[in-house]
Amino acid sequence: MVNKEIIKPLEEIWNYMKLNMKTEKSDLIIGCGCMNLEIPVKCAELLKENYAQNILFSGGLGKLTTSNFDRTEAEIYKDIAIKEGIKSNKIFIENKSTNTGDNFRFSLKIIEKYKIKSDRIIIVHNNLSQRRTLSVARAIIKDKKLIITSPDKTFSQFIEKLSNVTEERKQNIISVIVGDIQRLIIYPQLGWQTENNVPETIIEDYYKLKNMGYDKYIYDKEKIQNLIDKHGIVKGYEANYFN
Repeated sequence: MVNKEIIKPLEEIWNYMKLNMKTEKSDLIIGCGCMNLEIPVKCAELLKENYAQNILFSGGLGKLTTSNFDRTEAEIYKDIAIKEGIKSNKIFIENKSTNTGDNFRFSLKIIEKYKIKSDRIIIVHNNLSQRRTLSVARAIIKDKKLIITSPDKTFSQFIEKLSNVTEERKQNIISVIVGDIQRLIIYPQLGWQTENNVPETIIEDYYKLKNMGYDKYIYDKEKIQNLIDKHGIVKGYEANYFN
């Protein structure tokens, strides 16, 4: 079961993170690797519906998949898409990235290497990752039209699925969601995301979930300072230690 106290803040975060963009005809689909095996199915559906010409699956092994997958996210996604009827010559993979920024940095290298048409790109990721992922993509891929979508799922379905996982995995999933809110706020100063106006209600939800112990992926002030020292602050920003 899911603790009733976390359902309201999670729903508010869900509604904020989910962008509800209209899917448009594009050139390329980028499927971002994670634990969600519905993502390659959605990518395959979009290709079969002629929304794009090719799929690029991006993902090595990340913080959740390292201990759950026996191969890289991109390789697993490719196999699923082929089972869904997609020809292998329509699929490219990038299997070295371990975070969302690298998903797009490394994908650009694949696009360049194989001269993949990509003026318009559909990104596929989790509903709860849409805003953060698009913000990352826009900071890295600056000269292309970007759209983001997700496998069709309601918040109720998300909660139902969350109810059926182990407590450890539940803790990890919610901690990732909480960490994503912090990253929306602190990453723009490093140039890693475009800026978002995060409502006060979402910040309150962040602190509520953090104080309930879902803090595994939150940077403390010292770690934020280390990031600033290592990477520098984008011109026009002041140091932000939101945690």
